[in-house]
Amino acid sequence: MLIYKIDPAAYNGVTMNDQLISQVEELGLSNKEARVYIANLMLGAAGVQQIADTSGIKRVTTYVILESLVNLGLVSQTIKAKKTLFNAESPENLRRLLEKREQSIQEQKSQLDYLLPQLKSLKTLAKDIPSVRSFDGEEGIRTIHKLYFTELKDSGIKMAYGISNNDHVHAFFPEIAANSGNPARLALGIKSKFLYTSSKGPIYRDTDKDKNRESRFVPYDKYPIEGDISIKGDNVIILSLVGRKPSGIVVQNQEFARTMLSLFNLAWESAEPYNL
Repeated sequence: MLIYKIDPAAYNGVTMNDQLISQVEELGLSNKEARVYIANLMLGAAGVQQIADTSGIKRVTTYVILESLVNLGLVSQTIKAKKTLFNAESPENLRRLLEKREQSIQEQKSQLDYLLPQLKSLKTLAKDIPSVRSFDGEEGIRTIHKLYFTELKDSGIKMAYGISNNDHVHAFFPEIAANSGNPARLALGIKSKFLYTSSKGPIYRDTDKDKNRESRFVPYDKYPIEGDISIKGDNVIILSLVGRKPSGIVVQNQEFARTMLSLFNLAWESAEPYNL
């Protein structure tokens, strides 16, 4: 911050330094408060009218502002010859404004911490109304991927369900191919039940135990699965990962998720003959 040395003679009791006023505003005063305070600094002990003339603010408004500055500890007042004079306190007192703002921010953070559980609980009130969101492009798909594993961590859900064309998933998410599983899921300790098709056959059978997963393979020629469907808590995520513009839909609804989970379980049981 630039430091200015004010020469009252240079102002003739009228001219104000707008840049200095702006910088004082940044400490927490309004424009008019900053003008009145600086005018009072320049004048020393002075009456309302003189301060109003110097600051360029109407007398009535100047009086109200001076009262505010008195409450902030930036101005004091005395009576001399039956006339009220106002005297700006040391600019060091401006530090109190910053300290007060810091305290206020800390109090607001504490208030937010207190309110967050209540605010989050409000989301459960609308579970009967489906929330549908769509995402386009590679960044949109990766946003879904990251967002919902973060939500799984916060919700305490321990199991995720999926139906995938593994060729498409591995091409889009090379990190999943390299790890023979989703590293985000594994990092959170979330189990998985996974139905998939792959041109390479039942590639997950030997690694299921190490990857905290149960998987079942189905042949593509009989069940041409495309894309990826995931059921995570009350969220159903449907991804299309091929073509020039991959896209995804997220449906958040308890009844819909429960229905999709029932269909998954039906498919899971039907896939058993292919995994004997």
